Amino acid sequence: MKLLPDFLRPRWVSAALTIVFTGVLGAGLTATIYWTLFDPKWIAFLGGVLMAAMVAMATQASKAQWLATRRSKQLDRIRAQLGQETARSRNATEAARIAESRLRLLADALPSMILFVDRDERCRYHNRAVEHRTGLNAEQISGRPLHEVLGNAYPLIAPHISETLEGKPAAYEFAWTGTALPETYAARHVPYPPEESPPRGFYLLLTVAARHPPAMTASSLQPTDPPTDARGVIIAGEGGQTIYMRSIAEQLMGWDEPRAKLEYALKGNQFLLFAQKIHPLKRELPDPLCYEILLRLREEEDNLLPPGGFIPIAERYGMMEEIDRWVVRNLLEWCRERKRSDSAWRVPLFCVNLSEAVVCSLDFARFVSYELRQHDFNARSLCFEIGEPEIIAQHAHVQRLINELKPLGCRFTVDAFGSVKVSFTHLKGLAVDFVKIDGVIIQNILRDPAALAQTRAINTVCGKVRLRTVAEFVETDETLDRLREVGVDYVQGFGIARPEPLDNLS
Repeated sequence: MKLLPDFLRPRWVSAALTIVFTGVLGAGLTATIYWTLFDPKWIAFLGGVLMAAMVAMATQASKAQWLATRRSKQLDRIRAQLGQETARSRNATEAARIAESRLRLLADALPSMILFVDRDERCRYHNRAVEHRTGLNAEQISGRPLHEVLGNAYPLIAPHISETLEGKPAAYEFAWTGTALPETYAARHVPYPPEESPPRGFYLLLTVAARHPPAMTASSLQPTDPPTDARGVIIAGEGGQTIYMRSIAEQLMGWDEPRAKLEYALKGNQFLLFAQKIHPLKRELPDPLCYEILLRLREEEDNLLPPGGFIPIAERYGMMEEIDRWVVRNLLEWCRERKRSDSAWRVPLFCVNLSEAVVCSLDFARFVSYELRQHDFNARSLCFEIGEPEIIAQHAHVQRLINELKPLGCRFTVDAFGSVKVSFTHLKGLAVDFVKIDGVIIQNILRDPAALAQTRAINTVCGKVRLRTVAEFVETDETLDRLREVGVDYVQGFGIARPEPLDNLS
């Protein structure tokens, strides 16, 4: 039990000390008077000392009492202020909780998808529309990489992320497939916080702009050929794509479940590796034996279907990375077995096409490195071909992939160069080795002076920067002679060699 309150204790201590000190001085004075035989001078002197000591002690006690009173008042004011701040903080926390709850309720009610993505491209916030569209729950989205959450929509969004992380907003539209009704989304990137540079991340807002149901008219149900470009490559239009893909799936042995069929083909090794020779036109070239690896499905060969018809289906179901990995793994395995059976066999340069899904994959480089070690394969004999459209759309991902695989010895080719634009600006920062001139340009060099001029210009620039050129779609001797005149390094096409099974290579 406390006898005195806290603020009275300093006063009590000071008074006690004064009494004790005065008593000690009084006792000392009494002893002095006694031993000095009551000398008046000594009595006066010691009395003055005693008086001065008492005044000093009284002054100190008064000062201590004043300080104690002042500190007590200050402490009372601080306690009052602390109580007010605690109340304000409690009220602010409750208001923030209510506001956050209202915001969450509003965000979950919106049909638009809202995500906050940090600088590592991981989802840190999302509303319920994201879960509904992706089929993932909150735990599967929170903290997960954006490319895993958005799936096949990520390659269409990724080109805008780098500039958003530099603080620049972005707005665009893209078609998101993978549902019964193809949807066009309006996308907005909002850097956050806007006053910071660079921002900590950005808000991604995705709103359905339009749905495109397939037209169910009598004419649309008639079997028609899919639209193609000058090379015979299918054009992915909004109207005919769904019908064409359904047609391809039906032709491939009555595929009612295309994804399951492709998964079975991967597990059962139902794919076949073909090779098409890339012929050198100059003797001094360091790689006289070159082949492009092509993929066929066994059912295509057995049923005389167009090669590569399964690719649109694989792209739609997000299976291209699995297929590309199958190609690399089985190619290296084939080379190892061939080397075992013939130790004198020289491994040629094999060129493997990469899909956009692989270009954007963060694990593909690690996979290639592992397979090279497992098969004891010289990486310089492996060249990856990346299309010019993918390089333009996914420049940052292409640069990362090249930077990861180039030190291992892998080489790279720009495929279909000139199909988008005859410019080298989009190759800046990319350590590529070959440039494959687009086949549409090559097919027109005999009748179109502009195509011939483009070929000359590309070959000249590549020669100055030490890039080897490859002309594809070479089908006639006249085209071959003109390419020799231009000075192209390699040629490829049905006029040079047709694709054949990998096992037929001599």
